[in-house]
Amino acid sequence: MALTLLIDAHSAVTGEVGLIAADLASHRAGLLVTTAMWMIMMVVMMLPAVLPWLTCFAALSRDRASGSMRGIWVALFGLGYFATWAVFSVAGASLQIGLRVWGILGVSAYGGSALAGSAFGTATALTEATLATPFTEAALATPLAGLVLVGAGLYQVTPSKTACLKHCRSPMSFFLSRWRNGPVGAFRMGATHGAYCVGCCWALMLTGFALGVMNLAWMAVLTVVIAVETFAPRGDRIGKVLGAALVVWGLVLLSVALA
Repeated sequence: MALTLLIDAHSAVTGEVGLIAADLASHRAGLLVTTAMWMIMMVVMMLPAVLPWLTCFAALSRDRASGSMRGIWVALFGLGYFATWAVFSVAGASLQIGLRVWGILGVSAYGGSALAGSAFGTATALTEATLATPFTEAALATPLAGLVLVGAGLYQVTPSKTACLKHCRSPMSFFLSRWRNGPVGAFRMGATHGAYCVGCCWALMLTGFALGVMNLAWMAVLTVVIAVETFAPRGDRIGKVLGAALVVWGLVLLSVALA
């Protein structure tokens, strides 16, 4: 009898450990897949903004004797740049998984919140009808989505955003003041530039939680906006106009949701 109880207890403990191990493995796999998704999004969205920097760096880093381009240096600059965005991708993926585990992030094939049928359904439907695509993966409930949009809009006019955008609009100034020779120097410059870009664009990237993490239409809008505010004449003012629009949009969602 005692032996049977011991065997049953051992089996129960072993089963619990197995379930925990399987759960941890599942969470790790989910984090890897979600991080990969975020990294792909960051590469696609930031590539137009970094290409002029790569072109400028390639011209400045040419071998003085032969005039040939140092391809390895250019590649390492790009690697350093996207390594910084990879760190941001891990943070974004972790936040996405955390919000889902806490039941805050709704899952839908067409964007928007799992609470679409609730009292917040009208405002959620407005968001979905505006920017829904079949690839939209998840979005916050409407009141939280409104807060995210308001916060992102307000960040557009902060000193931090202004300083980071000023850097991103002036590649030559950065290279002349922060130049470092060699492959390691190229990687460090790329990582430094990437940090400024994250500082400039992180709030805009998080608007995906409000409008759909994989909302292709919104990703396309942000890609254009980031490129325009980075390189267009008076692009900094365009960024502030976008900020005002995001604040208004967020307030509309909040007012409808809380009415």
